[in-house]
Amino acid sequence: MARLDEHLERLEREVTARGATVHWARDADEANTIVTDLVRATGETEVVKVKSMATQEIGLNEALAAAGVTAHETDLAELIVQLGGDLPSHILVPAIHRNRAEIRDIFLREMPGVDPELTAEPRRLAMAARAHLRERFLRAKVAISGANFGVAETGTLLVAESEGNGRMCLTLPRTLVTVMGIEKVVPTWRDLEVFLQLLPRSSTGERMNPYTSAWTGVTPGDGPQEFHLVLLDNGRTAAPPTSWAAAPCTASSARRASTCARSTSAPAATRTARCIPARSARCCRRSSRGWRTTRRCRTRRASAGPASTRARCGSTSRRCWSGCGPSTWTRSGPGASRTRRRSRWRRGAG
Repeated sequence: MARLDEHLERLEREVTARGATVHWARDADEANTIVTDLVRATGETEVVKVKSMATQEIGLNEALAAAGVTAHETDLAELIVQLGGDLPSHILVPAIHRNRAEIRDIFLREMPGVDPELTAEPRRLAMAARAHLRERFLRAKVAISGANFGVAETGTLLVAESEGNGRMCLTLPRTLVTVMGIEKVVPTWRDLEVFLQLLPRSSTGERMNPYTSAWTGVTPGDGPQEFHLVLLDNGRTAAPPTSWAAAPCTASSARRASTCARSTSAPAATRTARCIPARSARCCRRSSRGWRTTRRCRTRRASAGPASTRARCGSTSRRCWSGCGPSTWTRSGPGASRTRRRSRWRRGAG
């Protein structure tokens, strides 16, 4: 994060060198104007969207609607929320407040051409949503996405999702517009490797994400032939320096569950503990009763000083179903080994 400006400039160079266009947006209004103008330039009046916290942050759907452009959400939960005229209730499962009967009623009311005999069986609901979305994928000429990561080394953008709708949006339309917060950039693929292992564990408890789509610029005859990357600030650079330690996990699915890891790209003398999503094998144990969750994360800068200088991450859980209690990971000085201290609680203890 201390070299964020260098990584962003390198990302811009690499993306531009591969046939794409990079736009810089200071705030939400500027980002909305850029995206709206890009859609208008294509002459289209509808777009398909991948679930994106950045576009929700800036209110892009409302801005597009004001400009006469219809944005179709393609994530199933986001589609349910959109068709129901509702608001997301959870960062990972936005429609968790809706039951099957309510979803069936929404589909019957809002989906054109849906079978009037549609039942509340999950498989039937999924098939109805698939048929509805497939028609929009095939006719859409413009897609809008967010980005989970941007690799400065090669100018590659990545989207991680679990339904396959993201890959349809990223490959079928002729024009692709991606809105990415500037904190999502990572220097190299080696840095990305760490986050791709931690992301599914911290969001859904999986070892691997079902769909991870990566694209680099424009490839003639394959995928979108026009690609625009909008780098969004919107107050991020105005945040106090002390808050940047937690920036990599601010938009993850597990904001409240985090642990600290060192940057592998910085010199040993300047490494800073970074906060990244946690539910990894190091800090979690899974049992038949479920996952233990972390409640608190504390970070302190580590330097090349004496062994007493520590970068610590302490996490405590209210209850641990697998029988293990709070654990603390400690690293003493650069390159020192990591140790784990664990105490056992009785099941059901507070």
